[in-house]
Amino acid sequence: MKKEKTVIGSAMLVILVVLSSKFLGFLRQVVIASSYGASATTDIYFLSSDFMIGLSGALLASLTTALVTIYIDISIKKDRSSANAVASKMLTLFLLIGGAFIILTNIFAPVIAKIIAPSYTLANHTELVKYLRIFSVTFIFTSFQSIYAAVLNANNSFVPGKLYGIVYNPIAILMVLLFSKRLDINALVIAYFLGNILQTLLLKTLCKDTFSFKPSLNFNDSNIKHLLWLSLPLLLSNIFIQLNGIVDKAICSVLGEGIASNYSYAYTLEQFITATITATLSLILLSKYATYVAENNIKMVIKTFKESLSGLIILLVPITIVACIMSPEIVEIVYMRGQFDEVAALHTSRALIGFSIGFGLIAIREMYIRLHFSYQDTKTPMIANISAVFLNAILSLVLAKFIGVMGVSLATSLSVILTIYLLNRSIKKYIPDFKFSSMLKLIGKLAVSSVVTIFFATYLKNILDINILLKFLICAIGAFIVYLAMLILVRCKELNLLLSQIKEQILNKFHK
Repeated sequence: MKKEKTVIGSAMLVILVVLSSKFLGFLRQVVIASSYGASATTDIYFLSSDFMIGLSGALLASLTTALVTIYIDISIKKDRSSANAVASKMLTLFLLIGGAFIILTNIFAPVIAKIIAPSYTLANHTELVKYLRIFSVTFIFTSFQSIYAAVLNANNSFVPGKLYGIVYNPIAILMVLLFSKRLDINALVIAYFLGNILQTLLLKTLCKDTFSFKPSLNFNDSNIKHLLWLSLPLLLSNIFIQLNGIVDKAICSVLGEGIASNYSYAYTLEQFITATITATLSLILLSKYATYVAENNIKMVIKTFKESLSGLIILLVPITIVACIMSPEIVEIVYMRGQFDEVAALHTSRALIGFSIGFGLIAIREMYIRLHFSYQDTKTPMIANISAVFLNAILSLVLAKFIGVMGVSLATSLSVILTIYLLNRSIKKYIPDFKFSSMLKLIGKLAVSSVVTIFFATYLKNILDINILLKFLICAIGAFIVYLAMLILVRCKELNLLLSQIKEQILNKFHK
């Protein structure tokens, strides 16, 4: 029972930190939107920075995901010093790989720019090449931050790795407010470097009692070879997922000037949900799945997996409803000021609707992926994700012709269904007693409750003629109340279980 409290407590703390980070991210985007609006300049900044951050993340996240499990295994079977030696070798390898990618990026930047923004003018293309080269240093920052965060995670310290937004966002906000007129978009570039340097130093400091980096070029280690073998499918999967975003932004750049920025602004709003709730809980729950799998406790694997799925879906359905119905109000509240005009608001709100439809789908996908990881199966999620990326590209091209930027974001959400389908089929070889059909009764109750909630929220929105922030709050709170009331009315036992668990955790906190 003590272990359960530790996991849940960690999850609550990480979610609090991520929420704070995302809130600061919102403020950053508000300041950027107000100061720069949505233009070719912001498109170039977002395309270059997002591309390099995404590529480096795809490359190194796969290795650090595998490192966590191997680090824990070595620490238990041998000792921490042996595990730290492997981590040092991995960081050395990361830096070598990062250096190679920096060189390649600088050489092939013109080609990359042409691929990710095929419709750019010569002047914009030249600027994009310049910023791609500037942001190529991201690989070095990501190398240090990934390893330090992985070691801390392996030692049950999940918060430090999530502090980046809290470190970087205030710096970016201040730089834009103080220097945007003098330095233009370069104010954000300087803020990026300052934020990453500080985050790297912070993680190094927090690791000092656990891990000290000792460079080593001796890669003839069975643990390193095993780690690389496990990481390869994750690497390919992450690269294709990042390609998903690159394809979307490339299509957005064809749709018109500023559309890529509108897409990025909507994506920031989407990440407030998926990166805060879904990704954080999946990170914590992975340790639970892995523990039960190691103990061969299949009953608890199924129980925990089912409760995770049902709890997340119950939580995300009303958020999805509110985000879709109130998307114009959300965008206006967050971004509508300064250079961010009504046209930008319209495109951003439409993109948000497409993203919002995928909230619950992404949660289901992440739970399936983490369960596969706990069985050390990285190949199946890779195949499923790559298949979804190809489907997303097709859907984006088709839907963008009919509904513009909303079609691009909607394609991202709908393509997740294919991933879920493939992972659901493959999970049967690990937990044959689990059937997704066992959740159909819950889904039916959620559907009935959702229909009533949608009608109520839409009606309430249409009749209210008040301050936009107050209108949003009343509609959102009203929608949640109606949704909960409907779930109680249809006797949703999963809701009762979720509420009882929350109540138990609150009581435990007060009785400490």
